[in-house]
Amino acid sequence: MATTITPQIVNLTAVVTKAPEPSQLQQSGAFVSVGGSTLTSGTYQYVGDLSSATSILSSGGNHVELSDMATTFFAQGNAVGAYVLELGTQSTPNAGVSALSSWITDNPNVFYSYLVPENWDQPITSVSGSISGSTLTVSSVISGTVAIGQVVGGTGVQPSTSITAGSGTSWTVSTSGNAVTGEVLTLTNPLEILIADNSSPTSKTYFFITSTSGSISQYSPNKAAQAYVMASTAPSTEFTAAAAFYQWLVNNPSQANPLPPMAYRYVYGVTPWPQSGQTASVNSILTNYGNLIFTGAEGGISTSCLFKGTTMDGQQGSWWYGVDWFQIQVKQALAAAVINGSNSNPPLLYNQAGINALQKIAQNIGNDAVKFGCALSVTVTATPFATYVQQNPSDYNAGLYKGLSATMVGPSGFLTVDFYLDAVQFVA
Repeated sequence: MATTITPQIVNLTAVVTKAPEPSQLQQSGAFVSVGGSTLTSGTYQYVGDLSSATSILSSGGNHVELSDMATTFFAQGNAVGAYVLELGTQSTPNAGVSALSSWITDNPNVFYSYLVPENWDQPITSVSGSISGSTLTVSSVISGTVAIGQVVGGTGVQPSTSITAGSGTSWTVSTSGNAVTGEVLTLTNPLEILIADNSSPTSKTYFFITSTSGSISQYSPNKAAQAYVMASTAPSTEFTAAAAFYQWLVNNPSQANPLPPMAYRYVYGVTPWPQSGQTASVNSILTNYGNLIFTGAEGGISTSCLFKGTTMDGQQGSWWYGVDWFQIQVKQALAAAVINGSNSNPPLLYNQAGINALQKIAQNIGNDAVKFGCALSVTVTATPFATYVQQNPSDYNAGLYKGLSATMVGPSGFLTVDFYLDAVQFVA
C-alpha cells in the first residue's frame, strides 16, 4: 500500500461545533397596553428603566395604568427590564382579552409572561333563566360579552357559547337546541378561558393578574395564572402584581445564583396588607391560591414580602419555573445535538451510541437543573436501541425515536413550619 511520507510529526484536525445561544425566554415579559402607548398595534418595545417606559406612553387607553405598572416594576430594581406590548385601543376588557389571545396564537413563544390590565378580572355570575329558541331571559344583566362555561340541568346551551348582554334582560345566544326553563348558567370570565387554554404542563405562558378576594377562585386550578390582591389601603398609583412580575422575570438560574423560592421575596414600593383586622380576607385569598403582600413582621422583618408566590393550581411559582427551565434547556440542547450531529465527524447516527449520546446530553441538563436550584433531582432514561427498533420498526425507518424520558422532582421552599415544644416541669 502506498503511503505519503511528510515531515509532519503530528497531524491536527479541528472540528467546530456551534453551541446554541442560551434561551432568554424566561426573562421575557410584557406589560399589556390597550391604547396606552404610542406603539403601533400588534408591536412591542423593550424598556429597561422607568424613563424608557414613560417615554412611549400615550394620552389615551390605559396609559395611566401602564405608568403605574412600570413605576412599581422598576421600584424593585433595574436588573431586568420588560416589554410594552401594544394591542391597540379596545372597547371592552373582553375585547382586550380576545386581542391578546389572538396575538399569542399568532406569536408563540415570544413572551414567557404577561402583566395584564386590572379591569380584565371580572366576577363570575350564576343566573337562572329560560331559553326559548335563541333568546335567554335572565333576571340580571351583565355588560359586555361573556361565555357560558357550564350548564347545570338541561342540554340546550353548550359550554363556551358566547352571549352578549343587552340593556334589558334578554340575551341572544347561539344554541344547538332549546334549554329547559329554570336551569342555572355559570358565566365564565374570558380571561379565565385564556388562562385555562395555556395551562398544560408543557405550556410556558403565564399571566400576572390583579384580582379580588371574591373573584380569585375562578382561576383555579389553572397553573398559568399568578393572581394578586392589592391591600385595601394601597394608593391607586400602585400596581402590586408588577412587583411580583419583576421577581418572576429577574430569575436567571446558575450555579452561582440558584433559583430561590418566590415565597417571601422582598418587594418595594407596594403597600402590605394590615397586620390586624383582615384575618378572614387574608386567609380566604391564600386558601384560594391567591397572593398578596404582607410584611415579615413574624420574623422581626419590616420589609414587605410576597405571600406566597403560588400559581392558581396551588404549586409554588418556583416549582413551575424550574420545570419550565428544564423543558426549555433540554429541548434546545437535544435539537442542537441532532443538528450538529449532521455536521460533525463522526456524525450522530440512530444507533445505540447515538441514543447514549442524547441521554448523556439530557442528563447533563438535568444535573445543571439540580445545581441551579431548578430541581431537587432529575433522572433521564432511554430505551435501548435494539429494544426500541424491534418494538417500533416504522419509527426507525422514519428516524423517529420516542425512548427518552425523565423523572424530575421540582424545587420547593418552606411555606409553613410547625414547631412542637414540650415544656417539662423539673421534678426534684
